[in-house]
Amino acid sequence: MDHPEATRLMAVEKYLLDEMPPELRDEFEEHFFGCPECAADLCATEAFLGAAKQELKAAPLRKPAAAEKKSPFEFLWQPVFALPTFALLLLVIAYQNIVVYPHFVNEVAQLQAPQIAPTLSLLAGNSRGGETPTIAIHKSQPFVVNVDIPTQDRFSSYTCLLYSPSGSTASKIQISAQQAKDTVSISVPAGKVAGNYTLVVQGNSDRAPAEPAVDLAHFRFVVTSQN
Repeated sequence: MDHPEATRLMAVEKYLLDEMPPELRDEFEEHFFGCPECAADLCATEAFLGAAKQELKAAPLRKPAAAEKKSPFEFLWQPVFALPTFALLLLVIAYQNIVVYPHFVNEVAQLQAPQIAPTLSLLAGNSRGGETPTIAIHKSQPFVVNVDIPTQDRFSSYTCLLYSPSGSTASKIQISAQQAKDTVSISVPAGKVAGNYTLVVQGNSDRAPAEPAVDLAHFRFVVTSQN
């Protein structure tokens, strides 16, 4: 099932009202997990139906005319009071369709869209001096650090410790001996402040668990803010 077919069949409404044949239900469930429009429409419609059901449950049942007893709150259902209530409900629906729905679609689209993260290469290494690599990023932007682990046969695994400009540990990543044979790409989450960072690579040995990790390399780089 594709999106035009789902729209033509009014699949969202039939799905929520349980009026869809089992075979179409399976097709639609498979479809809306990959369709931002149908997923957002499903959430908005389900919220509206839930609110409508609550309103109907709260509405008093009318008794036969002969046995009907007037409620002291009957005036609330007069047009002068009921019309503003329905107007408010319409405003809620409009808000969902104009604000919530487009925002939800945009968020889903951003999550599904491929993104290219800025990359910083530390392959040349700078433990023994040399120019410090620099990367310019937006504050809300993640980035990737590529590094070669200086492997040794005596180590069964490696630890990469990223220290922030304040000296605190920003992240800690375990690398297996097999992974360390190739260039390692470390994803650094968004929100990092500008300043000098240090990536410390440590070697770990299973042969002597009590032995502390051994520092193998220190890679320094600078993060700058980009407007």
